[in-house]
Amino acid sequence: MINFIIAQVLGAIALVLIVISYFVKKKISFLFLQIIANLFYGLSFIFSSSLVAGINSIISILRVVQLYFYEKAGKTAPPYIIIIYSIIYIIVGIIFFNNILDIIPIITPIIFTIAMSMKNMQMVRYLMLPPNALLVFYAVMCQAYTTAILNFVEIIALIVAIIKFSIDKKKERANENDAPEIHTQ
Repeated sequence: MINFIIAQVLGAIALVLIVISYFVKKKISFLFLQIIANLFYGLSFIFSSSLVAGINSIISILRVVQLYFYEKAGKTAPPYIIIIYSIIYIIVGIIFFNNILDIIPIITPIIFTIAMSMKNMQMVRYLMLPPNALLVFYAVMCQAYTTAILNFVEIIALIVAIIKFSIDKKKERANENDAPEIHTQ
């Protein structure tokens, strides 16, 4: 019972951090919040006895840290980063495979890795939707209903962030079009 409560508290902290991350404008801030959130998510899954999801979430911390430093240096992560982490997630999945549902926490961090390697933050947000939907399904099937609710709230936050930044982008374009033209001769 205590593990269940600890898992729910850790998952709630992770959710808050992830929701905040989708509303930041700078990718560096997004990655920083994702690093901390993945720690809480990983521990939450470990306390829930979902080892594939927990270990892959902890490994995701290393992935996000590495992407954070590439972003901080103004560089794009090389494609082999996606390949290396994908292989690691698959190996962990094979070692700790418990049932067919464990395929989901093998696939989702691979999709997250691809998403986080994108430069365009709006594209990152779009690509975060499918793995989060898979995680809702996974949590429901594992009868981890609180985690399912948390992942569902994350999807809602993503959709709101996508809409918000789309509106902001339209306003920016409208303001650029409304700016007076300066004629020089």
